[in-house]
Amino acid sequence: MPVGNYESLVQAINYGADAVYLGGKKFGARAYADNFSLDELENVTKLCHLYGIKIYVTVNTLIYEKEIDEVLNYVKELHKMGVDALIMQDVGLINLVHQTLPNLEIHASTQMHNHNKYSIDFLKDLGIKRIVYARELPLDYINDIETDIEKEVFIHGSLCISYSGECLFSSMILDRSGNRGECAGMCRLPYELYENKQKVNTLGKYLLSPKDLCSINDFKKLMESNIKSFKIEGRMKSPLYIALVTKIYRSLMDKYLNNEELKVDEEDFFNLQAVFNREYTKGYLFSDSDIMNIYKPNHKGVYIGKVIDINKNKIAIKLEHELKQFSGIRFNNSDLGLIINYMYDKHDNLINKGDKNTIIYIDNKINLQELDDVYLTNPVIELSNTITKKIDITMEFKASLNNYATLKVTDDENEVLVSSEELVEKSITSPITKERIKESLSKCGNTPFKVSNININIEDNLFIRINTLNELRRVALEKLQTIRENKRKEYIEKYYKENNNKQDITNKINVLVRTKEQLQACHDLGIKNIITNKPLLMNKELIYKLPKDLLELKDIPKDKKYLVTDYSTLYNLPNNYGDYSLNITNHYTLDYLSKYAKSLMLSIENKIDDIKDIMDNSYDKNVEVLVYGNIELMTMKYCLVNKFINKDDKCNVCFRNNKYYLKDRNNAEYRIETNSITHGSSILNYKKTNLIKDIPKLKEMGITNFRIELLDENYEETKKLIEEVRKYE
Repeated sequence: MPVGNYESLVQAINYGADAVYLGGKKFGARAYADNFSLDELENVTKLCHLYGIKIYVTVNTLIYEKEIDEVLNYVKELHKMGVDALIMQDVGLINLVHQTLPNLEIHASTQMHNHNKYSIDFLKDLGIKRIVYARELPLDYINDIETDIEKEVFIHGSLCISYSGECLFSSMILDRSGNRGECAGMCRLPYELYENKQKVNTLGKYLLSPKDLCSINDFKKLMESNIKSFKIEGRMKSPLYIALVTKIYRSLMDKYLNNEELKVDEEDFFNLQAVFNREYTKGYLFSDSDIMNIYKPNHKGVYIGKVIDINKNKIAIKLEHELKQFSGIRFNNSDLGLIINYMYDKHDNLINKGDKNTIIYIDNKINLQELDDVYLTNPVIELSNTITKKIDITMEFKASLNNYATLKVTDDENEVLVSSEELVEKSITSPITKERIKESLSKCGNTPFKVSNININIEDNLFIRINTLNELRRVALEKLQTIRENKRKEYIEKYYKENNNKQDITNKINVLVRTKEQLQACHDLGIKNIITNKPLLMNKELIYKLPKDLLELKDIPKDKKYLVTDYSTLYNLPNNYGDYSLNITNHYTLDYLSKYAKSLMLSIENKIDDIKDIMDNSYDKNVEVLVYGNIELMTMKYCLVNKFINKDDKCNVCFRNNKYYLKDRNNAEYRIETNSITHGSSILNYKKTNLIKDIPKLKEMGITNFRIELLDENYEETKKLIEEVRKYE
């Protein structure tokens, strides 16, 4: 379960989570959640372990060179306090942590773009214990993957339209990196779709905004799969959301295990929708093609009634569901909302609740002008702010004359045995009874325990003080609590030896072409490394840029040269060059990946100073930087061109010469590229990156390869760009 603060943690515990994932104040992919300090994490770890809940800490951002020492020390502290695993993204940091702290479990974040079965061996070499698979994968595909690495999938919550870890939209436009937990939600903004210069009628304007994933109706299929862990998104969600979603899926799991009908309580599901939903989809997990809500990018709520009358003072609502005072509501067409501070009946009396099929009146403080549908967006539901969950224990009490009384307490895996300080005496007038012993020992009070079974074995006519029984119980429960809280793996630290295998250094200008004109200009100027992502231009001399979302690699010829864009192709295809989507932001990642590629490109998110930091520390000097081009901002399984141009019919847009682009609120135009192999699409930045004037500085740092990526440039423009870069050779 996702946990963004302590209040959410309480609800996850109370309603039956088996594990929680959360982040510290740094290095987690939800930078704007409350998150936890190091001291808080230590207390939270103890608390989770006390209640038998595993705790996974997110260290799932890309790490810059200057942060390595800080984050490694942070990870060591997490390991010492006993967290069960780290969820990580950065390849270099993962390798460093695995080599340094071999007893610390690491899970591969979905931010690593775990989108096919071919990345498994790569991840196994990295020391990964569990893979969080991409949301774009269908359940059948994941189920068919043969591996001893644990599988985890998202089953509920917000969806990203881009493959995770492959979105630079927020980073390039607003300098808020999704790979650093700072995503600005560019996919939730309005856009217009154009074919050439003609606007396409899309009805809605939120063309990149997905619905929320919901697997409630398909939960049996999940339970019958070989997936180890079901993950729910929501570290930015409210404690009430965490309570409801945990309760629902816990109930489904328990019913399945008890061979009961998998039926969700209607009121719980109603409340869950009211707390947060953007409408629901089964997602790619269950091959649902209807994943988008292009009409509304935010919380929709749940329908509860209609406005039947209105004036400047009051709004009359005919309810189809109960509504409480202080609830939040929204009027659908006007998109106006309010909190109901005062609620009235037909006699203008104040009431605190409106029943189903009644008419209530509220103050028109938002100047509502039209009759409208009413949606509940913030229900009033009371939650306990303390942990109410209890841990089942069994007790065995023994006492005999002139011996010490003993109490053995056991839970599901631990045992504690304590003895009285004084010998048991013979009773003269009032011998202790089994009933009195049971009554005393069962009083667990404010402890986290409850006695599910107690066995009492005593001789007749014994005198045992009630204080003695209370003390035995107190000491035993304190010891058991301490054992549970401090459960952890042994801390083992080793020295990490860096790889120092330097590659042969080559100096090259590499050009990605998209048209025959551009290709001809490169040939005429003698460019050796020419790249294309267009299959129609491909020949054996060119380097082919592989799509980021390939599911199958078996039909890809291994005798050609490739620009690889993900870890599965990097690991499995020889004779390759690494693209910027490999997310290299520190020398540990660069050096680790260098054994798989002839050259590697650094992440686009690096600033000039970051590049210098990497090159000052790296053994691999055969490194490439993009100096000109339109950055690929998003890679999507979803193809909005096919949806709105072909109406989801048989796709042929990839073979047309038309240009497709999105226009934002500021009239910036983002080119859309479709892919005839994967049928996905990409969005390119509206503005060009241009670092050509920085080439002298980059060469001083040790950069040897410079990439030009062309889009619409003609023959002459292509030649001019290449010649401009060559001035610095």
